[in-house]
Amino acid sequence: MQTLLRLLNLIDALSLWTGRLAAWLTLLAVLILTAEVVRRYFFNAPTQWAHEVSTLLFGLLYVLAGAYALKEKAHVGVDVFYSRLSRKGQAWFNLLGFVFLTLFAGTLVVYGWKFFLASWQNREFSLANQAIPIFPFKLAIPLGAALLLLQGLANAIRDLLLLLGKEEDRAH
Repeated sequence: MQTLLRLLNLIDALSLWTGRLAAWLTLLAVLILTAEVVRRYFFNAPTQWAHEVSTLLFGLLYVLAGAYALKEKAHVGVDVFYSRLSRKGQAWFNLLGFVFLTLFAGTLVVYGWKFFLASWQNREFSLANQAIPIFPFKLAIPLGAALLLLQGLANAIRDLLLLLGKEEDRAH
């Protein structure tokens, strides 16, 4: 049981780390766009790469932040009924949601990996700027989905432990 709880805490730590990485990527993308606006409108010297790189960074942070948002319960939800359920009722509801999460994230892992492989095999670069490789950013799709699935699994295991009476009744 201790090993399982350590593994769950490790998954939480990984989700927290990717969430922090996404926060820094957000800052980087905002700084790049700010520099581009200054260059374009104050110095009449726009770049050929800033918009594309910031778009790729925003896409990267979008897929990397999913597991963090799931860990922190920050995804959009309708809790009209959910908030009225007991903690065990919420656990049952969460397990049902995990089935759908598995279908969604599992599909993203499989097809995202194929999407990445095709891009990698072709050594895909940006059409607007041949210096910007696209294939590393496409790897983020299956990676982000796998992280989301992993955090969902950790949450589901906690819900199962709660339902089995093996873990104290606490929100995770």
